[in-house]
Amino acid sequence: MKKKLPVLLAAVFLSVLTLIGCDGEWLDEFDDAEFIEETEDESGDDINNENSENGQDHGSEDEVTDIEPVEIGSDAHSATVMIYMNGSDLESKAGEASMDLSEMVDSGIGENVNVLVQTMGTKKWQDYDISSRSSQIYRVNKGELELVKDDLGQLDCTKSSTLSDFIDFGKKNYPADRYMLIFWDHGGGPVYGFGYDEWQPDTESLTLDEIQEALRNNSDIGFDIIGMDCCIMANLETCYVLEPFCKYAVLSEDFESGLGWSYKEWMKLLEENPGVSTPLLGKKIIDGMISANENDDEVGGSSTMILVNEKAVPDLVKKWTEYAYKNSDSLLGLNYSKLHMARGRGFFDSFFDSWEEDDSSVTMDNYYVSDMLSIVESVGKEDEATTDLRKALKACAAYFGHTSDKNELTGLAVSLPYGDRDFYDQLVDVYSKCGFDKKYIDWLEGFVSAEGSGDYCDYSSFEDSWCGWQTYEQGWNSCEPDEDFEDWEYDYEEKLWYLYEDGNVYLYDDESDTMFFYDEYEDEIYYYDEEDDEWYIVEE
Repeated sequence: MKKKLPVLLAAVFLSVLTLIGCDGEWLDEFDDAEFIEETEDESGDDINNENSENGQDHGSEDEVTDIEPVEIGSDAHSATVMIYMNGSDLESKAGEASMDLSEMVDSGIGENVNVLVQTMGTKKWQDYDISSRSSQIYRVNKGELELVKDDLGQLDCTKSSTLSDFIDFGKKNYPADRYMLIFWDHGGGPVYGFGYDEWQPDTESLTLDEIQEALRNNSDIGFDIIGMDCCIMANLETCYVLEPFCKYAVLSEDFESGLGWSYKEWMKLLEENPGVSTPLLGKKIIDGMISANENDDEVGGSSTMILVNEKAVPDLVKKWTEYAYKNSDSLLGLNYSKLHMARGRGFFDSFFDSWEEDDSSVTMDNYYVSDMLSIVESVGKEDEATTDLRKALKACAAYFGHTSDKNELTGLAVSLPYGDRDFYDQLVDVYSKCGFDKKYIDWLEGFVSAEGSGDYCDYSSFEDSWCGWQTYEQGWNSCEPDEDFEDWEYDYEEKLWYLYEDGNVYLYDDESDTMFFYDEYEDEIYYYDEEDDEWYIVEE
């Protein structure tokens, strides 16, 4: 019977499809924020605090870095931009990676700036004759996409070594006065990280500790900007991990639409002036994305993006923990993630290749993402800890943009594991490896079982697990059916629940909310019609 299961699951899944018919502006709270630029040379020779000896240490949490606002460029004459492009289903289903590659090609970049793109992680590239069977490295050069390395094999983009090797290739073969690193794909927040690779199990991802490891392996290179062209990665934890390795980070707290970043204009600016001020370049990236989403009614959606001054992050971590400990009772008493909506792309749009109007019905509690400034506003207590946290947030926000719709996210988030033991266990593993303070990690456990935690969310059960990118839109704690299915097992490849009982097999597809039964003797598959309370044969 078990030998028949893969074929059976595929058949049932096909039957299921038959049944179901198959404007940039300053942050209001930070309205007087200025561009923050280092007084050091922008060549990238030293991006760390003076007390950092190996390029891996975070700034001291006991001191506030005094940063003077200036608007200067540098004398850089060259730059190398490394794009870690994991095409995933976004490319195979919708061609979104190819569209962004076209924008890069159209920018004309290539004489003064090297743009290197490592292609991976998708079973079908829609354009440019890119191989889906082997990872490759391309260079964008004056209107062409040139293949520069073709013997990489099928790389796993969710491995730290894959990222590390790509950075190493870029710095050795294309040295420059300044560097940027961009991650392209899905984002899963600070615990589940980056990257759905179609050639790997869909539970795999490149977590923050693995990104940190890759950057440490290349600590002799400093990035002016590390950007993530993906969803929900603008959070305190990501910024903490990136801080020793870059001056600025460009991140989205919300979901990104299918448009992603707009590459043409900012790459054109960098090509014309490789020494352009880093904050001005970051502003160009943000303004381009916001404008594209405002002007595209078909694919565009609500968007936010922030330029984070990484030098201010250590102080933000310090001020947040002081605030959190002091307001522990208030924070544990309410799920602040539920107060705010996620208004970006629905991920099943790309999986099923259909773009539907976003109904903005997803709250950020599905992902345990809590907007930091909104927490401060909701708690409503004005004391020294609150004032200090506001100042620290302001120092981090070098620039922030959002579309003109009512977007309730303000730039930076923090992850709080409301009522979910499994999510917290994953958090402990990642955060411990990243070097987060043990006291803070232990404090976060309070959100798992705090008094009143049953009111955190509307779900019937919290003890659910991360079951892969395919269920991403539904949130981490919606992977399993309700308690009636506690003995069932999940087939990650076929995305179906199944149960062996008395020689029979039952299957449940949570996408169509349909139960199936396989009759081995009659070799028939039945589905259950809840309204009729009857079992019916699935017709081919």
